[in-house]
Amino acid sequence: MIIVIVGIPIVITLLWLFSIRPYCQRNKQGYTPGANAGVTFWIDWQNAKEIAKANGDGRMISICNLVLFLQIVMAILFAAAMVRH
Repeated sequence: MIIVIVGIPIVITLLWLFSIRPYCQRNKQGYTPGANAGVTFWIDWQNAKEIAKANGDGRMISICNLVLFLQIVMAILFAAAMVRH
């Protein structure tokens, strides 16, 4: 369980750094001065999904949906871990 709880945020971070963030920058979006990494991640993720929908980019829509799915799984696992202890 610990490996999954640690692994999911790593996967999400890698997807953001190597896929979502560059996609936003290529499309001249995602400029968040003074924001922390969490806020920047959230804005990039939302912008990437909007840009992908507007451009019909199914690959990026899938990546954004995967990130959402992983966030939901992470929340459920975290809640389950808290209930067990």
